[in-house]
Amino acid sequence: MHLTYNRRNLLGDGCAESADAGLSDLGRRVIAEMNRVGIIPDVAHSGQRTSLEAAECSSKPVVASHSVAGALSTHFRAKKPDVIRAIVKSGGYVGVCAISAFFRGTGKIDSFLDHIDHLAENYGYDHVAIGTDCGHLCGESKATTRMPKSRAILEQYWPPAQDPFPTTEEMAASVAWTNWPLFTVGLVQRGHRDDDIRKIIGGNVLRVTQATLA
Repeated sequence: MHLTYNRRNLLGDGCAESADAGLSDLGRRVIAEMNRVGIIPDVAHSGQRTSLEAAECSSKPVVASHSVAGALSTHFRAKKPDVIRAIVKSGGYVGVCAISAFFRGTGKIDSFLDHIDHLAENYGYDHVAIGTDCGHLCGESKATTRMPKSRAILEQYWPPAQDPFPTTEEMAASVAWTNWPLFTVGLVQRGHRDDDIRKIIGGNVLRVTQATLA
């Protein structure tokens, strides 16, 4: 469960808040209850301090399910090294998001894999995963054709584009759902061991789930 969605709520500050005030007392009580009933605290949309404090106070793993490494990207959804270290200490993981504007670099699959390499090399293979977030270029579903094409109410939760990263169709196509098998191929080509690749492409998510439900 997300603690916040970009903006501030009663649990803490989201990643789009300039104040970065951190986790509230209620937020700490909610995390304790999540630990008790078997719900994974997710700080992907939370502010840096909220994410850090959530990982520090949780008795079970905390995750940033779809984020990127702050050392390689200035996007407001990226997690800084101290936050990642706290997530790692909790037993959790950072899932790398397949959105070009988030991971940046070339905006293509090579830069996406750079984030996985960085997290694995600096924080260990037990603490990195693939968290695609959404599948680009997958077409319109017949099941949702009668739903509105946009939900304007959510736009207020995203900050102004203070640090824009122009994206192209080529970038989006590079990490589209049709190319997701190439994530594994790319990890093989970069020399990662089979056992470590298994952790990245699903093993760590399963481990955290089992630890949360224990």
